[in-house]
Amino acid sequence: MFKRRIFLYTVLVLLFIGVGIGTGYFIAAFFDLPQIEKLENYQPSVITRMYSEDGEIIGEFFRERREIVPLSEIPQHLQNAFIAIEDQRFYQHPGIDLRRIFKAAWVNLTTWSFAGGGASTITQQLARDRFLTLEQTISRKLKEMMLAIQIEKRYSKKEILEMYLNQIYLAPGVYGVGEATSFYFGKDIAEISIAESALLAGTARSPGRYSPLYHPENAQNRKEVILKKMLKLGLISQQEKQKAMEEVIQIVGGEEKQKIYTVHAAPYFVEWVHQKVEEKYGYERFWRGGLRVYTTLDLKLQAVAEKALVPYLKENDFQGALVAVDPHTGFIKALVGGRDFAESQFNRATQAHRQTGSAFKIFTYTAAIDGRKFNPVTPFFDAPIAFESRKKVGKSGEIREEGEFWSPQNYEKYYWGKVYLWQMFAHSINVSSVRLLEKVGVGKVINYTHKMGVESRLNHDLTLTLGTSGMTLLELVRGYATVANYGIRTNPIFVNRIEDYEGNVLEERFPEGEIVLSPETSFVMIDLLKKTIDYGTGRRVRWMGFERPCGGKTGTVGWPGEPNTDKIMDAWFVGFTPDLIAGVWIGKDDGTPLGEKLTGSAAAIPVWTEFMKEALKEKPVKDFPSPPGVVFREVDIDTGLSPTSESTNTLWFAFLKGTTPQAYLNHKGKEAAITEVNPSYLSPRP
Repeated sequence: MFKRRIFLYTVLVLLFIGVGIGTGYFIAAFFDLPQIEKLENYQPSVITRMYSEDGEIIGEFFRERREIVPLSEIPQHLQNAFIAIEDQRFYQHPGIDLRRIFKAAWVNLTTWSFAGGGASTITQQLARDRFLTLEQTISRKLKEMMLAIQIEKRYSKKEILEMYLNQIYLAPGVYGVGEATSFYFGKDIAEISIAESALLAGTARSPGRYSPLYHPENAQNRKEVILKKMLKLGLISQQEKQKAMEEVIQIVGGEEKQKIYTVHAAPYFVEWVHQKVEEKYGYERFWRGGLRVYTTLDLKLQAVAEKALVPYLKENDFQGALVAVDPHTGFIKALVGGRDFAESQFNRATQAHRQTGSAFKIFTYTAAIDGRKFNPVTPFFDAPIAFESRKKVGKSGEIREEGEFWSPQNYEKYYWGKVYLWQMFAHSINVSSVRLLEKVGVGKVINYTHKMGVESRLNHDLTLTLGTSGMTLLELVRGYATVANYGIRTNPIFVNRIEDYEGNVLEERFPEGEIVLSPETSFVMIDLLKKTIDYGTGRRVRWMGFERPCGGKTGTVGWPGEPNTDKIMDAWFVGFTPDLIAGVWIGKDDGTPLGEKLTGSAAAIPVWTEFMKEALKEKPVKDFPSPPGVVFREVDIDTGLSPTSESTNTLWFAFLKGTTPQAYLNHKGKEAAITEVNPSYLSPRP
C-alpha cells in the first residue's frame, strides 16, 4: 500500500512538473511570437529581369528564383495537387489539424518509428517558412502551431494558399510554383498539365530526394502517389488520372537555370547595365526586388555584331569590341566587349582605355573647320619637322625619344610635299596634321574633344592629334556621333525605363541633346569623312561592296617594342550612315602586336563593313542633307582652285559660307552660292 502511494505521488509530481514545463514553454513561445502583420508587408525575393527594346528577356538576376503569381492564375488542378499531398483537410481545419496530429503520433508510437509522417498543415508550413527556422525543437513547433492559428484568424484560406504557393521551396534556388513551372517544364504556369502538377507537388516534401532532374524514378513514384490521392479525394476523374499516368513529361531545367543569374543575350551589355543599376539601387533591391529594366538593345543588331566580330577574334587570337549607336538618340543598339564573356568579363567597349591613332584626328580637324580659319582646300606643306623633345613620338601615334628633339612620322615613311587639308585628313597624314594642331592650339582641340563627348584625360602636347591619349571605344563613338548628329551631343543611353515589381516607374530616360557644334561645321566634317571612305584610308569599305553614303575614319597604333617596325598594336574604325554609327577596336589585352600592317583598314574595316551591310540590309538608302549655311564648290584637286577647261581631276567640296579661299574666288571670278546640288556630286566614286 505504502509503495503504491509513493508511486502515485511520484506520478503526480512528474505530471505537475510536465504541465509546468509545458505551460512555461507555451507562455515563453507565445510572448516570443513574430508579428503576423508582417505578412501584409512581406516582399518575397523575386527576380530582377532585363529586357531588350522589343521586350525579350536578356538577363535575370536573383538570390531566389521566384515569380509571384495570383491564386486566380494558378490552375485549379495545381492547387489541388498540393492540397491532396500536403494538407487534404486544408479547407476544414483552423490552422492545425488535430486529427492528423493524433493519427501521426499514434502511428509513430505503435511502430516505434516516424512512419506517421509529418503533421504540419499548409498554414503551419507557411508560418515556419516565413517566420521560423527548421530546428527540431518543442519551442519551435509550439510557435509554428500558434502562428498558424493566428494566420487563419487574420487571412482567408485563398490568401493563405496563395502565399504558400508563392513561398514554397521547390528546387535549388527556386521558390514558388510560378518559377518552378518555368524551371522544370519551360512553360507558363497556365499551361501546366495535371501530370506536371502532381510531379511538381511531389517535390515539396524534399526537393532533393524527389527532384525530377536528379532522381526521376523517385519523382515518378511520388507523382503516381499524388494522382491516386487526387482521385480518392474526388479532385480528378479516373480518365484524368489515367491520362496523367501515361503522359511523358519533358524536363528542361538544368545547371544553367541554377546559377544566381542568367544571361540570355549580349553578356557584356547586360553586365554593364547590371553594374550601373545595382550601383544606383543597391544590392538588396537589385538582387531581391524584382526590378524590370528595359534597355535600348536591339537583339537583331546584337546578333549581327557578334557574328561579324567574334569569329574573327577567335580565329586570330585577338581581342576586340564593337559598339553600335543611334546617333540621334544616343541609344546603344549593340555592344560586344570581347571575344568570350566566359573567358573574360572585362568590357573592352566601355572599360579599355587605348590609344586611338589617327581616329582622334576628327577632333583636331573639327576645331580647325569650326574656327573658320581653315577649309577643306587650305594648303599645307608636308615635310620633316622637329620639336623640342619632351616625350616619345613615333609612327602611327606612338611616342619615342629622339635626342633633344622629336619628329612625327607618316605611316607611309615618306612626305607628301604640298597637300590640302582634305587630303591630310583622308589619308591620315601625321606630319602635316601636327602642323595643323600647332596652328589651331592644343588647348582648343582638347576643349573641342571634351565638348564632343570624350571624358578621358588628354595629353596636353602636340602628340595629341596622333591619338596618343587613351580613351574607350564608347567615348570615341560618342564623339563621332556628335558630328553625325549635326553638332548635337547626346548621352549614351543603355536603359530606357526601370520599374519596380508592381510596375511603378522608378526612372525613365529620354534622349537628351546639347548643341556643341553648328550643323554647318558638322556637315563639312561629314563631307570630309565621306571623302575618307571614297578616296582615303577608308576605301576598303567600298572595295567590300558597301555602297551607301557613309563617313568614317581609321585609326592605327604602331607597336613601340621595336624601332621602324610595321607591327600594329591597335586597329580602329568608326563610321556612320545618317541613322547608325558603329565603332570597332581590334587589339590584344597585353599590348602585344597584332601582326605586320594590320592597320585599321586591314583589321577593323572588314568587321565594321560586314556588320553595317547586314544591319542596314532592309533599310532605305539615305544621304546626309546639307544645312543652309553650307556652299558647295567644285575644285581642281591638283591646284586647289576652280576647275578650268584643262582640269581633269575635280571634286565637289562643302564649305562654310564665307570660307571659300580668296584665291579660288579670284580664279573663279565671283562667289556664287550653291545651296542645292545633286548629292552624287559631293563624293563622286572613283
